[in-house]
Amino acid sequence: MKEQDEIFSVVAETIENSIGTPKEEIKLKQTIFDELAIDSIDMVDILFELESHYGIELKVSDIESRVREELGDTPYEEEGVITHEGLAMLRKHMTEIDSSLLTEGLTVHGLVKLFTVESLCKIVVYRLEIQE
Repeated sequence: MKEQDEIFSVVAETIENSIGTPKEEIKLKQTIFDELAIDSIDMVDILFELESHYGIELKVSDIESRVREELGDTPYEEEGVITHEGLAMLRKHMTEIDSSLLTEGLTVHGLVKLFTVESLCKIVVYRLEIQE
């Protein structure tokens, strides 16, 4: 498995190439959409470049897919709102996000806004683990 630092370096360089923010200024805890101001088109480009680099398929929803799989028959969300059980599993898998932000009423779309650079690194790690 790739080292976290190595993956972060590749992710930071990919973000730099996509939006122009110097990789030295990119931090693990920065939110992708708010703090780095990455838009959906940039995100598609970043995911494509990471897929090409690692030879894997990436989706922002990979973390949610993992949570849904672990929950089994227990619902992850109802009408777009993440369930109590879904939030508990997200807290387990998304430790990079302040748990006080993973609260009742959080929507699936709202969760995406909380994604950080570290979340993106975790998606890469997750996909590499599946590939091994």
